[in-house]
Amino acid sequence: MTNESLFLSLNNLAGKFSILDTLLIFSAEYLLFWLIAGAAVFFLSKKENGLNSIKRILILFISIFVAWGISQIINTLYPNPRPFLVLDGINLLFEHGDYDSFPSGHTTIAFALAAGLFYYSKPTAWLFVLGALLVGTSRVIAGVHWPLDILGGLILGGIVSVAIHSLYQKYQKPTPQEQKE
Repeated sequence: MTNESLFLSLNNLAGKFSILDTLLIFSAEYLLFWLIAGAAVFFLSKKENGLNSIKRILILFISIFVAWGISQIINTLYPNPRPFLVLDGINLLFEHGDYDSFPSGHTTIAFALAAGLFYYSKPTAWLFVLGALLVGTSRVIAGVHWPLDILGGLILGGIVSVAIHSLYQKYQKPTPQEQKE
């Protein structure tokens, strides 16, 4: 199945039911912010000293920021039109950007967040992977991204998050509490 045919199959789900469209718009535009807030709450609610929570949140947010920054550089160097600029008759739920389709910034951030959480809680991370998949898939169904944009965001977000966490673990002197973990 090609990128275009997969896009058309998924986009065909939009515009049929107003409640589904509302959920898709929420997932495509706003779920990411809830995921970020949920990750912060996750760390702040853990029973450990506040410094460890803050360090973990900072590493996670550095990963997100670096991944998003790289996605923006790619968007600028390799402009790619969004589906609604290329195809006629698609079900567009909202307009977003123009030639900055690949990779999806929302999906890049969501997967950087999910990948980073694997270092702290695998069950929680899997929930965030589901959320990230929902963000990405919703953006395709809503008509603002191609499926390959989502795959690119998944790969970029995951790789950057793993790299940042690996660098942190390599060069960070662990605190006494971290040595006990």
